[in-house]
Amino acid sequence: MSLANKITIARAGLIPVILILLILKEREAALACFLLASLGDILDGLAARARHEISPLGKVLDPAVDKVLYASLIGTFTATGEIPLIALILYFIPQLGLGIGALVLHRRARRVQGAQIPGKAAAVLTFIAMIFLTLSLPYRLPALYVAIGAGYLAALHYLRAALSGQGRSA
Repeated sequence: MSLANKITIARAGLIPVILILLILKEREAALACFLLASLGDILDGLAARARHEISPLGKVLDPAVDKVLYASLIGTFTATGEIPLIALILYFIPQLGLGIGALVLHRRARRVQGAQIPGKAAAVLTFIAMIFLTLSLPYRLPALYVAIGAGYLAALHYLRAALSGQGRSA
């Protein structure tokens, strides 16, 4: 197994730790683990490219861990009453659409669409929103809704690119 995939699996192992810390109201510790997982996301990509270990498993595993991390955080914040259920629902709609679209694209065209600027921007905004939520900062809900809106825009961008055949493969 490649170093990048090992880092990704280690990031996945941090998810339950982060959730437990949030439930226990250990916000700073949860944030530290979240930041470590996020740093791991950067490091696994760098390792894969530097070591020429980009693999089909990594192309699926890395974004899957990202999705599970963010979905788990948003689900936990919903379960603890910190964000409304509608935010969770609104978050999941484009995520499900992207997931289904990726599966259809892979099955029909045998390719995986690579990350593009709108998706990266949505990811950065979601990262920022998770920091605001974890620390219970003011404007945490507006930050979350901005991130959700960016997720919709990214999903539309990827849909348009996939339908026109312009999406680059990863």
